[in-house]
Amino acid sequence: MTRRRALQVALILAVAALFLGTDARVGVGQCPEAPPYRLLPATWPCPVLPTCGTQYGVCRLPYFAIAGQPCQCQAADGTWIPGVCTRGSTR
Repeated sequence: MTRRRALQVALILAVAALFLGTDARVGVGQCPEAPPYRLLPATWPCPVLPTCGTQYGVCRLPYFAIAGQPCQCQAADGTWIPGVCTRGSTR
């Protein structure tokens, strides 16, 4: 086997291992948009940005905020929980 052929086979095997090792249950196109201000369950399968972090969990902010700014999330019972923007715009 030539060196070039061995490199091609190695590349194909690496790509196959990458696809087989990923979780294909939720693709990027299948992610629902998180409702703004609502606390999300710990099992939320999709990325959320920007994020407000509270002692009870995280919620999505409907605007871009700088990390460290105060924010609030709404619990299932309707109460508002204070938090801090943990992931947001880098501006």
